[in-house]
Amino acid sequence: MHTIFPSGMALTLLLAGILPAAAQSVAEQHVELRAVISQWMGTVEKTHELESDWTTRQQELKNSIEGMEVMLQQAEADIAKMEARLALADESSQEKLAQQKEFNEAREALRAGLPAVEAAVAQVVPLLPEFYVSGESGSPKLKAAIESLAEHRTAEPDEKEKLGLNSRIQPLVHILTEGERFHSKLWAVSHPLRVGEVEKQMNVLYFGLAVAYAVDDAAEVALVGRSSDEGWTFAKLSGEGLPERVQALYQAADQSGESQMVTLPLTVD
Repeated sequence: MHTIFPSGMALTLLLAGILPAAAQSVAEQHVELRAVISQWMGTVEKTHELESDWTTRQQELKNSIEGMEVMLQQAEADIAKMEARLALADESSQEKLAQQKEFNEAREALRAGLPAVEAAVAQVVPLLPEFYVSGESGSPKLKAAIESLAEHRTAEPDEKEKLGLNSRIQPLVHILTEGERFHSKLWAVSHPLRVGEVEKQMNVLYFGLAVAYAVDDAAEVALVGRSSDEGWTFAKLSGEGLPERVQALYQAADQSGESQMVTLPLTVD
């Protein structure tokens, strides 16, 4: 270990150490003085080295401390940013969880209400004539939608739970869409109808779901049809000249005859 004294103090102490030897010869004192001065110079040099080393180390420590302070400030800034992002993420997560909860509640409410909707749509099915459901006039997917609806309504509760909402809703939408399409048009078609005890090929004019008129090719028999929850029912029209008038109406509709005013003793509901 080195003890550091101010240069002047070290020299004073060294000189004081040789004062008691005043009785020595001048030559001896001179030699001793030179030795003391040499020792003092060595001490001063060592002191300067230690002071320089300490200054260097002090500067290095200062630089290290400053670097650590910069790193600490950056770390604090990064932590603040991370906390802000976490806060936003937490808020966003809470919002998403709330939205998911609302979606789940709405989905379950829809699932709970589907049986009533399916029952209501099932009442529309009989209103669509067979030619429209199975023939070329209707949508090729209509019959499949009606079959799917029937399967869904008769399925066991646990089987219904396994069915996706979309798979249950799509048939309903398709049936209602086709029902609206049929009701919005005038349909001139030809298909068998029961007349009395026999089936006969008839030319039928459907005014949507409201009413239908039918007549055979010979204009001998005329029928009027009405839709109900049980399907379409046709009854014979009685009255002189009614088959001819229905035939004229049908031919005007399918453009096989001339357009003309036709009066029928019927009301349209």
